[in-house]
Amino acid sequence: MDDVEKLISEIDNDNEIMKARFTGLLDETANMLEKHGFGITKAFLLEKQGHKELKWQAEALLKILGKIEEYPGISSDKKTARLIIKSVDSLRLQRGGKR
Repeated sequence: MDDVEKLISEIDNDNEIMKARFTGLLDETANMLEKHGFGITKAFLLEKQGHKELKWQAEALLKILGKIEEYPGISSDKKTARLIIKSVDSLRLQRGGKR
């Protein structure tokens, strides 16, 4: 199992992440990460935590960013990190979750 598979498995097995119901914030975060990097993306999500309707999504996405950073080979490749974030909603749907 390579690092991408391990990371996806970690995300898939994290119930706090998988219970979040994502909206456009997921795509916006993925795109921001690829374009601007981890620092700006974290600051963006920290600000979003202050919005009642976005709090749970922002917390789950911050947790995902933390998991990505544990894998240097992935965190240094912003395109791969972006794809992993964008795959989260599909993982949740495969588990039987609802949009």
